[in-house]
Amino acid sequence: MIDGLVFLSYLFEVDQTVYYGITILLKAFLLFARNSGLTSASRSSFAFLFSLAIIEIVSAVSNDVAILSSIRVIVFCVNLVVTLNFVGKYYWRGLVLVSATDAIIYLTMLETGRITEIYGRYLFFANSHPNLGSEIFFGAAYACLLSSMPRLSLALVALFFVPTFFMQGRAAELGILCVAGILAWNYAREMRPAGRTILFFSIIGIGLVIAFNVDLAAAIDKVLLLDDENRGGSTNASGRTLYWTAALAAWSGNPILGAGSDYPTRLGMLQPHNFFLYPLACYGLLGVIVLIIFLRKFSELAFYGRFVYLLPLVPMLAFNDRFVNLNIYPTIMFLFIFFEWDKLDLYRRRARTLSVAGPRRDISSASP
Repeated sequence: MIDGLVFLSYLFEVDQTVYYGITILLKAFLLFARNSGLTSASRSSFAFLFSLAIIEIVSAVSNDVAILSSIRVIVFCVNLVVTLNFVGKYYWRGLVLVSATDAIIYLTMLETGRITEIYGRYLFFANSHPNLGSEIFFGAAYACLLSSMPRLSLALVALFFVPTFFMQGRAAELGILCVAGILAWNYAREMRPAGRTILFFSIIGIGLVIAFNVDLAAAIDKVLLLDDENRGGSTNASGRTLYWTAALAAWSGNPILGAGSDYPTRLGMLQPHNFFLYPLACYGLLGVIVLIIFLRKFSELAFYGRFVYLLPLVPMLAFNDRFVNLNIYPTIMFLFIFFEWDKLDLYRRRARTLSVAGPRRDISSASP
């Protein structure tokens, strides 16, 4: 619930440094009061976070990065270590339910004309960037996948999609739709055979009606605004290639140590809008270390049965403008990956132990 209440800092225009400082200290206090030490999931994140912190410092010194920018990265690392100690289905439920309050407040303010519109795109609270709000609602929708509330989650995902649609957060829209599809599939699998049959033929019927009566290409274009002149119309990947090219240019300017984590502001360049280009542009070849650690965990989870749960993250990784940030997204992505990878690692270590030990043998009645 603490993490879900981040929307209040935008609603009441609280300084983000103050807000995150208070919430991280509160979580640290709760962890200390519990007196249980760091969980194994928290410890499993050390390789990634320690490498990230060291590389940030090295790149910052080389590029004369603003101290506040480096502090944000360090604080992100601290927040992740602390928060991993609370992750579980109740963490995800708290995040989902508080975010539902966020969505209701936003839609109420939208209906009463208290949300600003620019070129048909509605902003977030206090005229914050709409991508920010879209990321928050995507994070809430993704938490629905992990909250073990299948029926309620389907309704709440639809609720989270509506403000995201008004804010035109297209990567978040795709991610939320993917979450909805996974939840619907899981729910259908739990239905009785007769119910599944009815649902199956209903979907086929609806699909045929849509196929013969709707121009799907035009509908997709209208929803995602691919040709909208205000959203990168007539450019590859809706303008994203301009950002990707700028990121590659920043990397080529300093291939070993990168341009520094604050380079878009310091050098007046476009931001990468791609998760994998961020560490290259900011940290150069040193950023490859961070990427390898992340991709190892990501790919192992995909290989060992979590592939479906990683799918909604793909549009955000490809098109969203976040790498490390205290916002709900990408924080929830790292929480999920480190927590699930730790469970997988624990399972594999136990399996290896049993394999080495071999089957137990009762020798009490064995012959001499």
